[in-house]
Amino acid sequence: MKPGTCLNILKESRFWILLFGISDAFFIFLAWVAYPETFRLLVGIMIAFSIASIILGMLYTWKKQENQDKIFYDFFREPSLEHESELIKTTGELHKEKVNYLADKLRMLNDQLDGARLQTIDYEEFIESWVHEIKTPISLATLVLENRKEEMSQLVYERLEHARISISDDVEQILFYARLQASHVDYRLESIPIRLCCKDVMLELQALLDEKKVKVVSQVGDIPIVSDKKALQFILTQIFVNAAKYSNVEIDSFIWLKTGFDSLKNRYYLRIWDNGMGVLNSDLPFIFDKGFTGDSPSLKQSTGIGLYLVKKLCDELQIGIEVESEYGKGFVIQLLFPIL
Repeated sequence: MKPGTCLNILKESRFWILLFGISDAFFIFLAWVAYPETFRLLVGIMIAFSIASIILGMLYTWKKQENQDKIFYDFFREPSLEHESELIKTTGELHKEKVNYLADKLRMLNDQLDGARLQTIDYEEFIESWVHEIKTPISLATLVLENRKEEMSQLVYERLEHARISISDDVEQILFYARLQASHVDYRLESIPIRLCCKDVMLELQALLDEKKVKVVSQVGDIPIVSDKKALQFILTQIFVNAAKYSNVEIDSFIWLKTGFDSLKNRYYLRIWDNGMGVLNSDLPFIFDKGFTGDSPSLKQSTGIGLYLVKKLCDELQIGIEVESEYGKGFVIQLLFPIL
């Protein structure tokens, strides 16, 4: 018997132990009055019997409590008719109506929970299926824009390409959001050339960068990174899209990329800095919260999902993430990659 269990049994039985002690004191007094010559022997026998009775009572209570706990836990884990019947036997017929009511409620809640799980699984499967289906017309739109670029004005091309990039980005957000809600997510970890990864993302977003007149300055070296390529590309895409979306149209906008090794943190880093609108200091601690758009006028068009997914993926892939910003002067985000 554990010390904590013994203490709890003592607390629950203190009233009966007190009554036991009072009755023993009364009979000891009677023995002292009636049998003074054998008083010590009678008192010794009485005390020994009382102690033995208390110990046996505690052992019985402990065994009974253990059995009750097991039946209770089995009932709550699975409120079947069999477990309900066992619980009624344990608690007694006096509590039968209460146990029946509780069992009916638990079974109803379990049915509702199972139904909700099935609906969630169906919804996730539908979303993932829809995402994969919608990628076909997006790819077709990309192909048409590439092959028919000379047949349309530069402005029309840029607008259509911007719309295609926005749709593609939203679809990727849906896909990664659905993946992150799953109980288990498989990541394919591999050695990634970060310079090539950044280049691929920038090529995909080139039309958006051109439309926003954002210049990219790259000082990216080949640092050793092991991660999931698709997830890392998604993270970089969200960061670049935000930098372009909230660029300052009144100045020459740029995105500056730099890699290196942080000896204090003992990690490789990719630092992404832009001179866009930035974030209010009061909003900075909350930018990774789901749905947070902040009080800044420049963030009103934001959905609050992109950076939330970035933080979730970074946590999953053990990538550190640091941000700093001064409103109206720019935004800095730094990814810290573990040494493997």
